[in-house]
Amino acid sequence: MIDAIRNPAALMIGISLVAGFMRPAAAAVITYSDYISNQAMTINGTAHNCNFDDRSGCAFITITGTGDSSTVTPFSVTGASGFKNTLTSASISVAFNDGTSWNADIDLGWGGMYVSVDQTNYGAGFSSAASPTYPAATYGAAAFGTYDLASDFSAVGWGPFCAVLDVCYNGSPLHTTGGDMFLIKLGFAPSFSAFSSTVAEANAVPEPASALLVMMALPAFVAWQFRSRKRYPAFGARA
Repeated sequence: MIDAIRNPAALMIGISLVAGFMRPAAAAVITYSDYISNQAMTINGTAHNCNFDDRSGCAFITITGTGDSSTVTPFSVTGASGFKNTLTSASISVAFNDGTSWNADIDLGWGGMYVSVDQTNYGAGFSSAASPTYPAATYGAAAFGTYDLASDFSAVGWGPFCAVLDVCYNGSPLHTTGGDMFLIKLGFAPSFSAFSSTVAEANAVPEPASALLVMMALPAFVAWQFRSRKRYPAFGARA
């Protein structure tokens, strides 16, 4: 330590190396998307039916959510295991068979919505306090067995998957940031669905402590250079 103080250049290098090790790894911002077709919906009390006799109200739904790789955690319960992740934002886009559409941002403060993958049963989608497969989930692709919610991914299958039958048939209220209330219900049959995730790398930011270490060493390094130039003006050769 004394030698390092006598030679601030060595101190500067050592502190810089320590600061480098203290720098956190870059976190990945991830966008998740789940598409489910031929579902019934209720929006603000208005029913959009989807059954064998009347398919004009059938909804083709895309839910999109954003999360971060640093918050992915494993889970294991009876009959299921995999990963789950919190969301920082979510939205819903709906196209109805009658030609109308509806789009909104989802209020994550209602319903406890998050994203999850069930590696045991080969499925992934958006979960909530009401059901691990509600409001939307895609099942049936073996690729879900190794998916970790933290990488680029896409798979097709069928949906919805009725983990809680009452929620599957009757829905559970979710809310938008604009104050609308909506429910998603099983249509006339399970239909085509698709789940995907896209990773966008974010730049790592040094921790304040590591930046402080470098700033503390800098004055000593500058002073040492000044003294060295006075002693050895010709690039290290004695005058």
